[in-house]
Amino acid sequence: MKKLLPFLVALLLGVQGTTVKVWAENESKQDSDSQDSPPVVTVSDLEALNNRISAIEKSNVKVGVNLQFWYTHVSNGSASSGGLYPSSKNQWDAFSFKRGEISIGSEMGTDPKISWLIKLDPTQASFNGVGGNQATLLSYETAPGIGPVTVNGKSATIKEDAVNPFTIAKDLFGKVSYSPLATLIFGQNKFAQDLEGRQATNDLDFNNYSNIGGNAFGNKRDIGVQLTGTGIPLGPLQVEYVLSVIQGSGQSTVDNNVDKDFAGRVSVTYDKNLFIGASAYDGWEPNGARWDIGFEGRWTYNGLKIQAEFIEGNLNTLDNNAANNSLWTPSVPSAFSTPAGQINPTGYYVSANYRYKDFRLGARWDGYNFNQWPNDPANTEWDTFTVGLDWFQGKDTYKLSLNWENHLLAGVDEYNVWTLQSQISL
Repeated sequence: MKKLLPFLVALLLGVQGTTVKVWAENESKQDSDSQDSPPVVTVSDLEALNNRISAIEKSNVKVGVNLQFWYTHVSNGSASSGGLYPSSKNQWDAFSFKRGEISIGSEMGTDPKISWLIKLDPTQASFNGVGGNQATLLSYETAPGIGPVTVNGKSATIKEDAVNPFTIAKDLFGKVSYSPLATLIFGQNKFAQDLEGRQATNDLDFNNYSNIGGNAFGNKRDIGVQLTGTGIPLGPLQVEYVLSVIQGSGQSTVDNNVDKDFAGRVSVTYDKNLFIGASAYDGWEPNGARWDIGFEGRWTYNGLKIQAEFIEGNLNTLDNNAANNSLWTPSVPSAFSTPAGQINPTGYYVSANYRYKDFRLGARWDGYNFNQWPNDPANTEWDTFTVGLDWFQGKDTYKLSLNWENHLLAGVDEYNVWTLQSQISL
């Protein structure tokens, strides 16, 4: 087909030229100075056109989509003294978009191999409540205190820090690799962190991350540079490493001080089934030190997957913000004193999943202690037990997941959550 393309283009041009000639002979004679000369198409022009079409056909620009639509039911989730969601009933139900990620990227060259990726998620603001409390109007950055104005028929005041359009950017980075043993990454993406936290959201074992993987220590992005290597042979083992230097203030934010933070991880894989690794973070935020160290492991056998992590850290709660949540502070009906100042949180989880054909059944137990210091009111265990059932279709591009979560504070039931997720990932 590609070889016929120049012939077809020449044929079309010849037909067009013949038509123009017949039309011109039937027209009255015009002054020679006012006549336009027809364009001349050469063989080199046709070859250039064919080369451009071939280049477009061979382009490796890839576009990805990850759409996650939720229905959530929360029971025992309301109380006048700080319930999970305010409601006149003892439950809460809602539809929402958990994620709506759109990515575009490309690879080129071999020595070095250069690639880039941009991932946007316009649903972040609506799901995470950026710009204020739930059900408040969201507005883009403008001068402070303008208003009242009418938005969707309602009166509102535009705030300066309501929504920063850059917050919809998740990944925005480039890679330069001369070898799999050493790849340079610069920009914003997930830096070296715990196993579950760096896992792609469309490939999670459950609808929600664990308490440590998504709420406290993991699933974080920052701006900086990284050096990584994979597939390094060490006898029967394959070694992987990541070294990160980041600003430390979190995703889509400006730097918060002159200090830079460091993160790293190293792992080994045996026989493609057994994976063991460790990660660490060390930095200094405006109000105090922030560090953590964690250990992780995973074993797979046919359709069975067992995974576990343990992580301990130290941070100052005054440095906690929406872009860099160093501390997980859930809203719970029971009286709970939010930790203040420098604390020492610890967390862990153990999960098991088994997949048979298009179905997968899994369970996870994870615990999180807000502050291990003795006699501190925040030295309290927060546990979550999760059971999930997945149904895969279309070569895993579609996944329907039903999860049940039981949340306990100091061993006492706080609330239960049912989430039904419909996911399309391309």
